Amino acid sequence: MPHATTTSNLPTILCLHGMGTSAAIFSAQTRNLRFALKSHFRFIFINAPFPSLPGPGVEPTYVDSGPFYSWFSEAMGSNPLSTAQEFCSLSTYIKDAITKQDIQTSEIVSVMGFSQGTIVASMLLFQAQYQNIQLGLARRNSQPSSSLQLPPSEWSALRFGILLSGSCNDHIVTAFMGKKLQLPSVHLYGLQDPYMGNAKMLYEQIYHAPAADLVEFDGGHNIPGNKKDLDRLTARILRLNRRTKSKVAKW
Repeated sequence: MPHATTTSNLPTILCLHGMGTSAAIFSAQTRNLRFALKSHFRFIFINAPFPSLPGPGVEPTYVDSGPFYSWFSEAMGSNPLSTAQEFCSLSTYIKDAITKQDIQTSEIVSVMGFSQGTIVASMLLFQAQYQNIQLGLARRNSQPSSSLQLPPSEWSALRFGILLSGSCNDHIVTAFMGKKLQLPSVHLYGLQDPYMGNAKMLYEQIYHAPAADLVEFDGGHNIPGNKKDLDRLTARILRLNRRTKSKVAKW
């Protein structure tokens, strides 16, 4: 599994892969983006907790690059209660995983997720924004009717998010209890992405529009390989870093 890059004095971005892939695959998928940002950030990658079949887009390029992992268990399904419970356990899992790489949550200034990883990235940003957190479990009359308390946040150093080919569903929206993320973020998705509806749902229903930057490109469920598109994404990330570097957000 890829570890942190050696530029230890740089701000750290936590990288969360998509469903049915791995830290190693996400490292390969982001190599051009990371090269463009190498003088500004170091990147750390971790595997999700649950073994998985290969996810969308893995074949044929990465079909022999297993094992593959997913962030949520098969038992979670579409149950709001299990969604909230797995959110709680994932925060601890991620903290333990980066600690094994001798990195503390206080060193992580941004989180970058791809596909299913954007849901987990959003959960961490949610914890960074709100110190006392409750996740909605079910809806009654369009409002969450019950909730689950998350442990105190240890992700307060997070300043912005990078959401690539985002993912979302109604139960994720329920879990966020109608609260929108106001931490700055950049969202990227391809206009030919068969899952574009999920990416737009994440962008529109989880994030506060004035703080969420959108980059669209003529592509599918992937990170763009075209230099022009990659340069646009890189520029947005660097702009977010500059904007948030000297700010201490109070929520």
